[in-house]
Amino acid sequence: MVSPTVYARRCLCYLMSDLPQEALGDAMQAQVVFPEWPTAFYLQAAGLFVLGIENDAQEALKEATKLEAKRNKN
Repeated sequence: MVSPTVYARRCLCYLMSDLPQEALGDAMQAQVVFPEWPTAFYLQAAGLFVLGIENDAQEALKEATKLEAKRNKN
């Protein structure tokens, strides 16, 4: 199994290289590998914002925040 951080690092590289569609794909792959990882949702939100899909980006941010609060509560 591939670590989700591999996808996260490549996602950031894609974002810095102005390749938001590719970044979004890697962020989604990170979520598949580790569904409870808030960072995957934050990265998805970044890609979605760059692509102009702001409503979905807001939802991804909400989900990330919810997961992070849940993890910090435990």
